[in-house]
Amino acid sequence: MPEGYTRGTVTGYRCATCGAEVSIDTLYPFKCPDAPAGDSHHVLHPVVAGPDPELIDDPNPFVRYGRSLAWWAFARAHGMTDEQCIALTREVADGFYVTPCAPNELLSAELGADVWVKVEVDQLGGSHKARHLVTILLHLRAAEELGLASKDERRPLAIASCGNAAIAASTLAKAAGWPIQVYVPNIDGGAVIDTLDSLSAHINKCPRREAEAGDPAVLRFREAVAGGAIPFSVQGPENGLCLDGGRTIGWEMREALPAPARVLIQVGGGAFAACMGWGLGPAYRLDTVQTEGGAPLDRAWRLAEGVDAAELGRRWSDFMTPWDNPNSLADGILDDETYDWQADFEVMRASGGRTIVVSEDAVVAAWELAKRTGINVSPTGSAGLAGLLPTAAGPSVQPGERVAIVFSGVFRG
Repeated sequence: MPEGYTRGTVTGYRCATCGAEVSIDTLYPFKCPDAPAGDSHHVLHPVVAGPDPELIDDPNPFVRYGRSLAWWAFARAHGMTDEQCIALTREVADGFYVTPCAPNELLSAELGADVWVKVEVDQLGGSHKARHLVTILLHLRAAEELGLASKDERRPLAIASCGNAAIAASTLAKAAGWPIQVYVPNIDGGAVIDTLDSLSAHINKCPRREAEAGDPAVLRFREAVAGGAIPFSVQGPENGLCLDGGRTIGWEMREALPAPARVLIQVGGGAFAACMGWGLGPAYRLDTVQTEGGAPLDRAWRLAEGVDAAELGRRWSDFMTPWDNPNSLADGILDDETYDWQADFEVMRASGGRTIVVSEDAVVAAWELAKRTGINVSPTGSAGLAGLLPTAAGPSVQPGERVAIVFSGVFRG
């Protein structure tokens, strides 16, 4: 991303680890072409250049900001018109909308600050996750419309997730008539499994194997991709295209939230914080929030203090390692690793942000406070608020400070 993080136009992709460049007209720019087989420590980031394209007056963010999205640039490079891109967006991304972002009176009064909340719980799939995935699907559908791929020979989509991402992926896949394999932790029933069943997803439960490091659902997902499945993932190293559409939420917040402001984002795999930071730009300080029960980003942040950005990817295993048995009420951010940590470092360093680790008591207290707002958000979705609660060391916000959080992840009971 360029200095200032303008929307601009995506001209291609660059690997954050090795610097390999990929042209915007590439059919399947999911992974770095120079990554060794089985190496998940490479990730393609969009390269943006030029002035901000004209916005399209539309309530759907994927139409509104379409000219700044990578899939749109891919389609245009192969001859699709803006009108054709808009029509395909309306087909694939129907139901998305610009979500509200406004001051919250209750939270502002409780914390003595100017607290803004962007509410994503009513977005398609119940969270921000579908934003990351829909541009992957738009890219795939554009390839079909352009005759670069066959609609009759669709490979199955695959995703590893413990909840909202799987539901978002399955919702999009069902609407597109695309088969999907979902890899989940070894859990019995519950609202998530019931929802996935209703969406006709093929569910694969993944128990932990003895002496195996890392998230078992992610490991089984990678095996499926190696066998030919399409990575329909919210983790940049698995499919860099997920970092395209996620930027829309940052662009929306930037239009609503006056600068300067401090934005706190709950972090699991890290793509949400990366895209939020890219969308907002460095005028907005971005802090990331994890729990004591699982904080691999904070650990890496401390280990890599003072290390140049160009060295991070090449020394991945020195800094980003799997967290042993992560646990928290905020179970949607318990990724063993923060897969998009390089981009998270970039946006925190550029904006003067930092990592925040909150106690489990703070996670619980934040959810209780969030419920008082009347917004049906889950403990995961309200975890960013935990970073604003007072600690034993004192208040976490300055009197009157403008801060913003995102409630993302509907509570399913």
